[in-house]
Amino acid sequence: MPALNQWLPAALCLTLAGALPAAHAEDKTLRLYNWADYFAEDTLGRFTAETGIEVIYDVMDGSETLEAKMLAGGSGYDLIFPGDTVAERLMRAGSLLPLDPMKITALGDVEPGLQKLRSRYEHSNKATVPYTWGTIGLTYNEQQIRQRMPDAPVNSLDMLFKPELAGKFADCGISMIDSPDEVLAVVLNYLGRDPRSAKREDLAAASDLLLKLRPHIRKFQSQPVTDLVNGNLCLSLGYSGDMTQAQRTADTAGKANTFQYRVPREGTTVWMDTMAIPVDAKHPEYAYAFINFVMRPENMAAISNFTGYPTSNAKARPGVDAAMRNNPDIYLDDATYARLIPGKDIPQADMRARMRTWTKFKTATAP
Repeated sequence: MPALNQWLPAALCLTLAGALPAAHAEDKTLRLYNWADYFAEDTLGRFTAETGIEVIYDVMDGSETLEAKMLAGGSGYDLIFPGDTVAERLMRAGSLLPLDPMKITALGDVEPGLQKLRSRYEHSNKATVPYTWGTIGLTYNEQQIRQRMPDAPVNSLDMLFKPELAGKFADCGISMIDSPDEVLAVVLNYLGRDPRSAKREDLAAASDLLLKLRPHIRKFQSQPVTDLVNGNLCLSLGYSGDMTQAQRTADTAGKANTFQYRVPREGTTVWMDTMAIPVDAKHPEYAYAFINFVMRPENMAAISNFTGYPTSNAKARPGVDAAMRNNPDIYLDDATYARLIPGKDIPQADMRARMRTWTKFKTATAP
C-alpha cells in the first residue's frame, strides 16, 4: 500500500480518550494497527464519541512488520489493515478471523469492481473488507512534459519504457516506485508475459528493458510528492494518490504546476488495503463496530478526501471531492478494471528470483 507523504514515525501511538470513566476504559478499548494518517482527521474521535469505545491507534512502518506480528501471534490488536496479498498469506496461515457477513452492514455497497477483485483472493476474501485502493500508473507535471514533447503518449507506458522517449524527460527528472514486485508485474505485462512470472527467460526480458532505462531514472522512491511539487521530478511511475497529493500541496503553496495521472492503456497493477480481525483479537465485537462505522458513505468519503485515495463504498462517491470523483483514472470504468493486474501471493523462491532482477536494475549505472 502506498505511503502517504505526511506519514508519521512508526513509533508513534495515538490514543484517543473515550467517554468512559477511567476505571472501565479497558473494558471498551479497540486496538488498531494501520498506516499513519490513513483516516480522516476526525474519524477516530467521532467513533469514540458515538460508541464510547476508546481507540488505541498503533502506526505500522511496513507490511513486513504487520505480517511478522500476526504470524508470531499474540499481537494484541483487534483490527488490522493489511494489503491484499498480505491478507492472503495471513489467512492461509490461520492468523485472521473469518468474518460473519451478518455482522457487517455495508458489504453489499462495495464497489462492483472491488467485489470482483476481492473474489480472486481465494483464502482471504471471507476474512477482509476492502478499505482503500488504487493503481500503479504515470503521474506527471503537465507543463514540463508538454514543453519537451507536446504529443507525449501520456496514457501509455511507452512514455517511460521506450528509452528514446524516456530520454526526452530525463533532464526534468524521472522516478520509479521502489516496489520490485509491482514494477516487474507492470513491465512483464507490457512485454506480453505473465506479470507474476519468475521464469528465467521472462525475467531476462524484463531486465533487458529496465537496464536500458536505468540511465534515465533519477530516483527510486515510494513518496515522490515533495520532489514533484518542488520541480525535481516531472514523471513518476507510482501510486495513483501521488497526483492528488501533489496537486493539493502545489495549490496550498501557491504554485502553478498542474499534475495529471494516467492508468496505462497496456494495463497495470491494482492494490487494495483491507480491514481484518486477527484470530486472537480480544474485542472482535468492537472491530465489527468500527468496520461498520467506517463503511458509512459519509465516513468513507471523508477518508477519501483526506488521504487522496478512493475508498471501497460505492455510495461514498457523491461525497468525494469532484477532482477525484470525476477522474476516470481514479474511479475506474469496467473497461479499465479489466486491464488491471491483481496482487498474487507468489512462492518465496519466485520472489527471490524477481528480487535479484530488481537489484541488478537498481544498482546498474549503464545499459
